[in-house]
Amino acid sequence: MAVRCRKNQATLTAAEKARFVAAVLALKANGTFDTYVADHMGAMPNAHRGPAFLPWHREFLRRFELDLQKIDPQVTLPYWNWTVDNSVTSSLWDPSFLGGNGRPADGWVTTGPFAHSTGNWNLIHDGPALRRRFGMSAASLPTPFDLNLAMSDATYDVSPWDRFSTSGFRNKLEGWINGPQLHNLVHVWVGGSMGPMSSPNDPVFFLHHCFVDKLWADWQRMHPGSGYLPVSGGPAGHNLGNAMQPWLGRGETVTSASLLDHHALGYAYDNEGICLPKLKFGDDVPTRKFWDDFPTLKFRDDIPTLKMFDDPPTLKFRDDLQTIKVLDDQPTLKFRDETPPTLKFRDEGPPKIKALDDVGGGGTLSKAVDDVKIPALDDPNLGKAQQDLVDPVGRFGRPAPFVLSTPHHSMAWAQDQPGVLEAAAVQLESELTQLGAVIAEREEAQQQGQLTAQEVDVLQQLRADYAAVMVEYQQILGGGTA
Repeated sequence: MAVRCRKNQATLTAAEKARFVAAVLALKANGTFDTYVADHMGAMPNAHRGPAFLPWHREFLRRFELDLQKIDPQVTLPYWNWTVDNSVTSSLWDPSFLGGNGRPADGWVTTGPFAHSTGNWNLIHDGPALRRRFGMSAASLPTPFDLNLAMSDATYDVSPWDRFSTSGFRNKLEGWINGPQLHNLVHVWVGGSMGPMSSPNDPVFFLHHCFVDKLWADWQRMHPGSGYLPVSGGPAGHNLGNAMQPWLGRGETVTSASLLDHHALGYAYDNEGICLPKLKFGDDVPTRKFWDDFPTLKFRDDIPTLKMFDDPPTLKFRDDLQTIKVLDDQPTLKFRDETPPTLKFRDEGPPKIKALDDVGGGGTLSKAVDDVKIPALDDPNLGKAQQDLVDPVGRFGRPAPFVLSTPHHSMAWAQDQPGVLEAAAVQLESELTQLGAVIAEREEAQQQGQLTAQEVDVLQQLRADYAAVMVEYQQILGGGTA
């Protein structure tokens, strides 16, 4: 089964947003959309205030997404991370996407494709116009701290299995404990048409519940030993094997047990490995690229051969272990030779032309303890071994060395100090290697759901830093010109 990848709405392209809006409008025009509003209006005892809240809405969204794909097979449901995009100016409220807040007098939405004035969005239930009243009944949306309190609860639900349950992930996420919180608070903050049971009238309902479903999927990965509760003994329709309405009344048996594995239902989220892009330096022959065609961006290619360029003359970023080279074949220009601690620019045979080595104490050549020669490469206050211990986030977050600040400065220094561009390139290659390793490590942690929201922001900054260093590196390779 092919897996659909659901994305954060903030990362959608303009074309993807347009396709989603067009598909929703098409469902409205053919009458399908209003059947979802009606189903939700009749689903209070089955879909809310109990353990089946999450699986019921998972099935509800799955069917809606499949109907969208009957209109446009390329459309998937996006999600709205309301802990991040938490203001009235967030991108989802743009007139080109979902439209903005309602007007003060009556809350009618007057911007975007779902405004009543367009003639395309007349509400059959609780109409005639889509209404929003941002922040009128709740001052703010949920915070990452609020969300973490729910995600850290390792028990799915507890007795009495309803809105009065005093703990459990489900009731914390649904938002009844000290409510309104989380899911409920979002409905209250948007206000207007998002308040009553006819809330699917507002297309943002589906982005909101898509994020709620993603949070359940994240929680399942965080707590693999914690299953759905109750298996039995709970309210009718909320036990693990109970068939749920309205689908049972239509001759279909849908249970919570059948909805636990979202991958088996044919979709995944953009923070899961199956949906993550692959980062690599070089594509296959004969295309010499730094970035590959999306979505196959990879930092590492086929282990253990991490390359900048793929084919002969075999210019590699990292070759086989122990032999880190700038150029692989004859005349064997290497970044690091086989035997530490002699770090050379040229390898075999005298004379040994080295980018940085001086004669150290005792007549030895040791790059690791060398003195200060080029500010771009040596810190006068730290030895090489100490520099390697510096926190990678702090180190790579520092401003670029002066030699790389502008093309003009780079060329001026290069003319005064021969060999400086080669030395700077060596340093940047080293930084790219180390920064790339940090990014890879954090991306792996992100795939496993181990990063906090703040750490995800740090990862984004690391990626930006990596791209900035690569621009400088390519500038050096081009002779210091812009």
